[in-house]
Amino acid sequence: MSDKMDDFIDEMAEDAAEDISSPVSGVSEAIGAGASLLATANHWRARQLRRGVKIELPAYLMVQLSWFMAFGLQMVLFPYLITGREHLHMDGLALGLANMALSAPSVIFLLIGGVVAERADGKRLLIILHLLAATPALFLAVAVARGELSYPAMIIYGLTIGTVGAFMMPARDSIVNEVVERRMRVGSGVTLQLGVTLATMAQFLAQIGGLVVGGYADKRTQMPDWLGGFGIGPIPAEQLLAIQGIILALGAGFALWLGRGRQIVTGGKGIKSALGDIADGFHAVRSDGKLWAMTALMFGVGIFVIGAFLVVLPIVNRDVYGFGSDGIRDMFVTFWMGAFVSSVVLSIFKRIKRQGRLLLIAQLLASISILAMMWQVPHYVFLGIVFIWGLAAGISIAMSRSIVQDAAPKEKLARVLSIYQLGFMAGAPFGAAIMGALVDLFGPQKIAIVPAGGMIALIVWMVFFTPVWNMKGSAWLEHQERN
Repeated sequence: MSDKMDDFIDEMAEDAAEDISSPVSGVSEAIGAGASLLATANHWRARQLRRGVKIELPAYLMVQLSWFMAFGLQMVLFPYLITGREHLHMDGLALGLANMALSAPSVIFLLIGGVVAERADGKRLLIILHLLAATPALFLAVAVARGELSYPAMIIYGLTIGTVGAFMMPARDSIVNEVVERRMRVGSGVTLQLGVTLATMAQFLAQIGGLVVGGYADKRTQMPDWLGGFGIGPIPAEQLLAIQGIILALGAGFALWLGRGRQIVTGGKGIKSALGDIADGFHAVRSDGKLWAMTALMFGVGIFVIGAFLVVLPIVNRDVYGFGSDGIRDMFVTFWMGAFVSSVVLSIFKRIKRQGRLLLIAQLLASISILAMMWQVPHYVFLGIVFIWGLAAGISIAMSRSIVQDAAPKEKLARVLSIYQLGFMAGAPFGAAIMGALVDLFGPQKIAIVPAGGMIALIVWMVFFTPVWNMKGSAWLEHQERN
C-alpha cells in the first residue's frame, strides 16, 4: 500500500509538470517546478507519517513493558515487605487488607479514568501518569533505606499506586486500538486481535522480568554452570524500589513516540457531564450481551481468582514451603511464563473463530488448577500447577480483551474498557480481604475449593445464559466475507 501511495504522488507531480502551461515565457516551467516541489514535499511528508506510524506500535509496547516490569517488581516486593521476616512479618489478613488498599481506588476512580482518557490527549496523559507512579516507589525506597518502613506506609503506597493505575488502565488500553487502526491504514497486516495479543505478550514478558529481579531481594542466587556459575543478590529492597521508580519514569520517555490520538469532544463540562458520559458507557455495556457477560466474568475473576492469587499463594509459599522472596519470585515467574507461552501461541493466529469458547475453556482449566492446590504436593508439582494456571490465564486475558475491544463502540471505547476493568477491580478488594480472613481461619490449602467452585459455577452460567460460547470473532467473519 505504501508503494502505491508513492507512485500516486509521483504521478501527481508528473501530471502537474506536463499539464500546466502559460502564454508568458518561463511561467509554465516555473509552475511545473513548483508542482514538482509540492509533490516532493507531499512525498516526504507521507514518508514521515508512515515512519511515525510504524514506530508507534514498538513505542506502545515499550510503554507496556515499562509499566508491567515495575508491576512485576511490585508483585514480589509488596507481599515480601509485609509478610517477610526481615521486614514487617504480618499475617494473611494484614496482607489481604493491604492488597485491598492497592486495588480499592480503582473501584472509586476507574470510571472517571475512562472519561478522562477519552477527553484528554492520551500521549500526554500516559507521560504524566508514569511520572506520578514513579514517585511513591521512590518515597518507599527512602523509607526502607532509613529503617522507617511501617504498615501505614505500605497502605499509603497501595492507595497512591492504585489511584494512578485507575487512570492508567483505560488510557493505555484504549490507545492500542488507535495504534493498530493507523498502522492498518499504511498497509500493515496487524489485526486488532494481534495487536492486543502483542500487548499482552509484552505485559507477561515484562512482569516475568520484574518478578525475576524482585526475587533477589533476600537471597543470593547461584546461576548454573552453563551460565557461568556467577551469583546474583541479595539486592537490598530499597534498591529494587528505586529501580521500580526509574523504570516507570522511562515509560514516560517511550510515550513521547506515540501519536496524539483521538479526543472525544462533548457538549458539557464538569461533574454532571462526566456522570452523563459514565451513564452512556453503562448503557453501551448493558445493551450488548457480550460486553455485559465479559464484565460479569471479570467481577467473578476479581472475587474468586485474584484473592487466591494475591493472598493465598504468598501464604502457601511461606507457611507450606518455607520460602521468602525467592519463592514468591519462582511462583509468580512460573505463572507468568505460562501466560507468556500461551500468548505467543495465540499470536500465530490472527483470526480466531470462537474467541469466547476458547476463553471459557481456559477459565475452566484455571479453576481446576486452583482446585488441585487443596492437596499438599512437592514444590515442583505445585509450580507445575501454577504453570498450567498461567497457560489458561494467558488465553483468557488475551481473548477477553480482544472481545471487549472489538465489541465496544469506538467513541465510547475508554469508558467501556473502564467499566469492563471495574468488574475485575470491584471484585478484587473483596476477594483479597475474604481470602485473607479464610486463610487465617482454615489454612491456605483447604480454602482452594472456594475460588475453584465459584469460578466453575460462573463458567456454567456463561455457557448457557450468555452469547459468549457461540459468538464468532469479527476478524474471522471479515476474512470469510472477503474470501
